Amino acid sequence: MTLSPPLVSAIISTFNSARFIEGCLADLAAQTIADRIEIIVVDSVSEEGEGAIVRRWQERYPNIRYTRTERRETVYAAWNRAIRMAQGTYLTTANTDDRHKANAFERMGRVLELRQDVALVYADVVETVAENQTFDRCTPTRVLRWHDWSRDTLLTQGCFIGPQPMWRRCVHAEYGFFDESLVSSGDFEFWLRISQTHSFHHIREPLGLYLSRPDSVEHRHCDLKALEDARILSAYRRAARDGAILRRIPESRPENRMAGPNLA
Repeated sequence: MTLSPPLVSAIISTFNSARFIEGCLADLAAQTIADRIEIIVVDSVSEEGEGAIVRRWQERYPNIRYTRTERRETVYAAWNRAIRMAQGTYLTTANTDDRHKANAFERMGRVLELRQDVALVYADVVETVAENQTFDRCTPTRVLRWHDWSRDTLLTQGCFIGPQPMWRRCVHAEYGFFDESLVSSGDFEFWLRISQTHSFHHIREPLGLYLSRPDSVEHRHCDLKALEDARILSAYRRAARDGAILRRIPESRPENRMAGPNLA
């Protein structure tokens, strides 16, 4: 990796995920455009010492950036913190327990470079239940093949963007940041928000490895996720029906801004 201006900023939020962080950093360092990637790690006062692991990697890779918060934050607060630090033209989230095909960032970045009409690109993923495998050496349980892009489908079927999209950093200047009051559906809300005026693109090929585990945010808060999704969809469906553009839906549950779920 070099210190040249990055094309992609990869965001890692971590809390008590020391068993995953080494593999996550190795996975990103193995990308075919690793010399054009900036890695931003937000440590939300983890109790497992991920910072020491990251600092060892920083000795070899100077474009890994690390910050530790003073108190516990929700995943979306951590993402927003990283976005404000980011220098890349494009952004992506790299969950500590997920992995990528070696050319995933190159493939997604190429779409954004060639398609100025596209604000976000997403690809299919392979699912596994085995921890710390790589994309090339994994025991898949299934392939998650997403819908082709359609905002109507996003409004009617729910979120199908997957865990590893890449999007233009400039959309945050237009639409703000992730809603930190949400626990599980902040990414879905933001995709709905920017899709009001921007198009997405689906790569019909698995480019990532998704670890399905019962203690993830999505699985541990499935009832809350259903409630958040329902509120979000109601607001955006109403806006679409009325021909209105929502810059931000009214926030609820402000108590969830801090001390939220596992950020891994």
